[in-house]
Amino acid sequence: MSAGREGPRSRLLPLLPWAQGLGMLVVLQFALFGLLTAGQAVPDRPIVEHLLAAVEDGTYGPHGTIDRMGGPADTFTECVVAGTGLGASPEESAFSRAVRMPRLATCGGGPEQLRALSEGAVLTDNDYYKYWAGYTVLTRPVLALTGLEGLRIVSGTLMVLALGGAFLAVRARTSAAVALALTLPYLVGTNLLSTPSTSFSQSISIAFIFLSVVLAALGAGRSPRTAYAGVALGAALFCFVDLLTTPAVPWAMSSFVVGAVVWCRTGALRGTVAAVVVSGLVWPAAFALTWLARWVFAAAFLGVPATLEVVRRNVGNRTGGDHAGVSEAFGAGVRRNLAYWWEVVPTSGLVLAGCLLAAGAGLALALRRGGPARWALAAVLGLPALAVPLWYTVLSNHSQIHAFFVNRGVAAALAVVTAACLAAAVRPRTGPGAPQLPAEPSEAAEPSEPAEPGRGPVRHDPVSDLAGAARET
Repeated sequence: MSAGREGPRSRLLPLLPWAQGLGMLVVLQFALFGLLTAGQAVPDRPIVEHLLAAVEDGTYGPHGTIDRMGGPADTFTECVVAGTGLGASPEESAFSRAVRMPRLATCGGGPEQLRALSEGAVLTDNDYYKYWAGYTVLTRPVLALTGLEGLRIVSGTLMVLALGGAFLAVRARTSAAVALALTLPYLVGTNLLSTPSTSFSQSISIAFIFLSVVLAALGAGRSPRTAYAGVALGAALFCFVDLLTTPAVPWAMSSFVVGAVVWCRTGALRGTVAAVVVSGLVWPAAFALTWLARWVFAAAFLGVPATLEVVRRNVGNRTGGDHAGVSEAFGAGVRRNLAYWWEVVPTSGLVLAGCLLAAGAGLALALRRGGPARWALAAVLGLPALAVPLWYTVLSNHSQIHAFFVNRGVAAALAVVTAACLAAAVRPRTGPGAPQLPAEPSEAAEPSEPAEPGRGPVRHDPVSDLAGAARET
């Protein structure tokens, strides 16, 4: 009788961590909305004054500015981001403003609206709640204190710190070669370095791309459970600050990092496959849930019909809306971005050649160290790169219209594939493929001690090590 009662409960136990994770993700949405409200509590007047000064200096817009690194700068989005949160009545609460999120027009109409606001005007019909606009937690206080140029410096600093943090976090848990292969193609093969001075909004998104990588690496260095928690948190935070720029990039990079770290920690191919697949499912699920939560908040206070109409229109436009120059042919988004990256980005040929050489060297070394099975491992670790063409295909309209920044996904996919080939050559710190260290004579008869997460074993049993090596070969 007792065994019968315990049976269903024991079957539910594996689901408990997932239920807990989902609960924490739901709670996070309320925390994110609290941050959004705090950002709206910053007074508008100093922001308006600083943006008007930028208009006079010619640093606010204009649309169509060249970034000097291969293409046009995304000043359109920059003007949107700089004006997000402005235009409401001073009597309206920060909570109400966070719900509907007012904003100014883009670079064309923004200056006139700023002048009107400086004279006490209130704008209407300018709600912008289809995105979280979490960047306002950073942009509004920084704009109020330092102005547009100060915000460029802050956003660029955050981007550089996040990029460096991602490199160090991945290197510590895999190898320097893997970390370099994951970050360098994106650094050299995109206009990343120009974004602070021409498109600070993109710098913020890129910073959170690499923050997602950091969280995935830190989590995977401890356990699968914390790995998936890190992946989910990274996806939620990226959704919070991003304007649908390049979600496929952190999705692909985070999923790869979890798999690579699991391999380097355990040397278990089956565990690596599970880590890649589960991470590849967790990231878009957490991203989608976070975006859905934003619409739920809006529907709760602004009404369901109005919110559903915004959602319907937004989803329809991004997946297949009519737009000049957009092809409805299958795979048009993939072809447009491949062509843009190859023809417009000056370093595309150099990056492609470097990735091919590095990937070839990694596969040759992997074959020498572990045989053909290591090539299967490289294929598994490279699977997350498919997120990029998948995104281009599903959001074909968006991918074609915004190819001038969406093309960064091409460099990200190359980075993931290259890093996967190099990771396949890494000797794991534990497991059958780990390097064999002879035991000290005084320790030969002692039992092995378990390795700490993310570290190599403290002591080896020679017999077990030889048996593991035989199994791998």
